[in-house]
Amino acid sequence: MPQHPPAKYLWFVLPSMAMMLGWGLRGYIGGGPLGAMIPGAMTALALALLLELDEADTALLAAFGAVGVGFGGQMTYGQTVGLAFKPETFWWALLGFLIKGAVWGFVGGAVMGAAVERRRLAWTPKFVWSGLGLMTAAVWIGWKLINEPKLIYFSNRLDKPRPEIWAGLLLGGLAFLAWMARGEARKTMWAYALWGGLGGGIGFALGAWVQVAGRAATPGQDIDWWKMMEFTFGLLLGLSYGIAAWQTRRSPGAPAEPQPNEPFWRVLIVAILLITIGIGIESLEAAKYNYSIAGAILLAASLHAGMLARQTAITITFCAFGLDLLENKPYLDAPGLVGVILATAVIAWLVQRWRAALPLFLLLTVTATADAFLKTYLPGKGGPTWLTQGIFAVSAVACVWLALRVRPVEGGSDRT
Repeated sequence: MPQHPPAKYLWFVLPSMAMMLGWGLRGYIGGGPLGAMIPGAMTALALALLLELDEADTALLAAFGAVGVGFGGQMTYGQTVGLAFKPETFWWALLGFLIKGAVWGFVGGAVMGAAVERRRLAWTPKFVWSGLGLMTAAVWIGWKLINEPKLIYFSNRLDKPRPEIWAGLLLGGLAFLAWMARGEARKTMWAYALWGGLGGGIGFALGAWVQVAGRAATPGQDIDWWKMMEFTFGLLLGLSYGIAAWQTRRSPGAPAEPQPNEPFWRVLIVAILLITIGIGIESLEAAKYNYSIAGAILLAASLHAGMLARQTAITITFCAFGLDLLENKPYLDAPGLVGVILATAVIAWLVQRWRAALPLFLLLTVTATADAFLKTYLPGKGGPTWLTQGIFAVSAVACVWLALRVRPVEGGSDRT
């Protein structure tokens, strides 16, 4: 276990770049909550690397980060973008982005903070399950009381109004914190939640303004200003989580007992079950909060073993963006599906063996970026602009380089 912290700048730059890249990829290789697991897992792994967590705590933080940020992916904001382009509704739309971004970051931060504190405070699985149950119930209550009747509504009431869930998620996050963030856990969990809310709110509102101003200033030019909005949101949200991690960091504790390698057949069965839960339940159209239910189940399972947590964070995420590639390239048909199944099996096997934060971070970063370029250059629908592709490539290289820079410091003081 390293004895000295990483360089101070890495605490802010690495999570920012990881979330920025992950968020840009989320908007291209998978939307919704499953797509939001990409930046959630990438940023959580970056934080695990900086916090020098052992394999067990890394797995839990990765799962809680992927699912915690995934919760916010249930929110709709496409019509809010449309309102932002109308002068009469611009400020209302910007308020909507501020609230939705803040809720996204707040909930994701609260869940990640719980993962950071879980082993240090020796929480039992039942205690965390009860918090997840309260959160899920509160999401339903807030959705029913505020979002479903459209008491405060940031989409288009007149043209195919979309169901919103931001109030439900906010109430769920508050209920989770009220139950979990007590005693010694209060400082860390509230730091992650509040910094996430601040960075998410400012990032989404600023990103929305950038999109409107950018389109007005560069009409007809080949710039994807929607993607610039996503990059802005991701950059500031990742920075906020980095600040929270820096402020609440502590010396690494004794590592947990190493877990034995599971036989591949068992890993494969577990991966299939988790994918069925995560992707299957979320794809149902029965309720707006499907992923809140699926995510709570996945997090409850992740508490039992590092294998379950790693498969939740990485393998489900990989499978989801692999299936998105197939949806975009229907001519791949059955051979493509077989390829995704085989590739997912390989990822499940690698994830069980590459348990440290660095190889898992590199694995997810490289495969997600590669998937984006496959989606761009395989025959089919057009891909992102050259500028966006360049940002993907440069950000991925920067993430790899920064992650490799996280190492012990000679002399016992931070590099600056």
